[in-house]
Amino acid sequence: MGPARAQRQERRFREFVSFLGGLVKELNDLSSEGAAVLVEGKRDVTALRELGYTGPVFTVSILTSSAAARLELRRDVSTMIILTDLDSEGRRLAARYVKFLSHEGISASLAQRRRLSGASRGVFLHIENLRRFALGEGPLANLE
Repeated sequence: MGPARAQRQERRFREFVSFLGGLVKELNDLSSEGAAVLVEGKRDVTALRELGYTGPVFTVSILTSSAAARLELRRDVSTMIILTDLDSEGRRLAARYVKFLSHEGISASLAQRRRLSGASRGVFLHIENLRRFALGEGPLANLE
């Protein structure tokens, strides 16, 4: 790999890390206004926490299997930010949960998922892999 290509890759990584920092701040701000995040599984929750997200997170399995979670959802959440994986299964789940949430009377947002998809430029497909970008870990730790 030539130096120009390496510089482009490093710049893209820096831009993505910066984007993620802004996204997490936005998610935290929205959570203070009553929003929550929906992800596919426990590893996705862990990745968001490692990136610094402190608001409420629901997983697909908890939301569909737990009456208590649905009650909490209706009581405490005004908007659900859907951050399913960026693969075809994640797209299918996102569409399914937009419908599910509307039946529960909850507004669903796909805006952050769309922006994440565009910013990632196909670098990753799974939310759990965002943990690699957490400050102080992985190849991006020294890019700030």
